Amino acid sequence: MWMEEFIMETKATKEKIWSLWIDVKNWNKWDDSVEYSSLNGNFENGTKGILKTLNGPKSSFIIIDCVENKSFTSRSKLPLCTMDFVHELVDENNVLKINHCIKIYGALEFIFKNIIGKNAAKNIQIAVKKLVTLAEN
Repeated sequence: MWMEEFIMETKATKEKIWSLWIDVKNWNKWDDSVEYSSLNGNFENGTKGILKTLNGPKSSFIIIDCVENKSFTSRSKLPLCTMDFVHELVDENNVLKINHCIKIYGALEFIFKNIIGKNAAKNIQIAVKKLVTLAEN
């Protein structure tokens, strides 16, 4: 499995971060790599959505491991591979941290980490910083 993550502290509340995460149609307000995104139902396990990146094709995803005000993962299937974007809120000693992580695994991991993964890893740093700024204002 190939993985990259970015963690940042925030003064925002879990509820504020969660409200930005579950507003799928506005992900592009804090993630500059997203052209548009939508969800076909409630923000919960099993709900499917569509995401179009600025420099990539439109792709589908499904919400998994969703725990309100704590974490969720959006999973996309690639040829012979799976890509997960993990979003977590971690409260350590009354300090809230946001963790965004990308994981790519499967038979063609070695290809997709270079085609998609490395660029996405750069983008998550920018996205988390923008998310924190938006949540704290």
